[in-house]
Amino acid sequence: MPLIRLKLSISPFITTDFTGKFVKSFFIAANRELEEIFEDKKYPSPKPLRITPLLEEKKEVPIYSKVINRPKPKDNPSPISIGGVYYVYLGYEQSLEPKINLTVAKLLGGVQLEYGKKVNVKLLEYERIENDVPKDFNSVKIYFISPAIFVDPFVKVSQIEKDRVKRFIPFPPLIFSVNVYELFKDKYKRNIIRLSYSLVESHTVLNTVSRVWYYYDGKWLPGVIGYVKFFLRKNIHKYTKIAIRKILQNAIEMGVGSGRAAGFGFVKMKFDEQNP
Repeated sequence: MPLIRLKLSISPFITTDFTGKFVKSFFIAANRELEEIFEDKKYPSPKPLRITPLLEEKKEVPIYSKVINRPKPKDNPSPISIGGVYYVYLGYEQSLEPKINLTVAKLLGGVQLEYGKKVNVKLLEYERIENDVPKDFNSVKIYFISPAIFVDPFVKVSQIEKDRVKRFIPFPPLIFSVNVYELFKDKYKRNIIRLSYSLVESHTVLNTVSRVWYYYDGKWLPGVIGYVKFFLRKNIHKYTKIAIRKILQNAIEMGVGSGRAAGFGFVKMKFDEQNP
């Protein structure tokens, strides 16, 4: 699936909300055909595109109100001043290419939208990102750049009624459940099991992730940031290794967990490749 990075100039405004909401808004302003995908709750899930929040230009740090490893905040966050040059990543299914091309063309010319005040957004440059999973690797570090909201695969496997209970342990089936469903819908249970035994967590895994409170629609909500390291189990079946590579590739391009079309679950990966 294509993944592009957009470099944008944005006129000044102030917000307290998760900046993924602003990103959705200017994409819709550029192309109204995207509104159904972004906003319609009846649109089939998982959605065929993902975005990120605004990312700082130099280190691509996401911009949003947050509190890390502390109790749930009781007060509203302080306003964040936006204005200048930022990056945004956009991943999407190939079938959306015409809509995305039109969106990019509109942004190149610049768009104006109402977001508390009139805000101008202009695309300065964009590039297609090629970041393939190596054919052979020993381990992978997965960095949760924007808050990850894990989805419990065992609700679907158990065929019980869906609930709103959230899971926060960085266990591969929880992290990648949406990616497995997107790729292997007909063999979901089998590939969840493959994922469970193929990626083995480092003993440091609970020390390298953090709970983050982010502010969205007037509420403080919990997510996961930081990074996790997994080792690829030795001597797994060739087909299983291929499936794991596909799952990781999908996560790079489309993100992980729920809320990917709102800017959540943006990940980057670093692989320790096997010596030839």
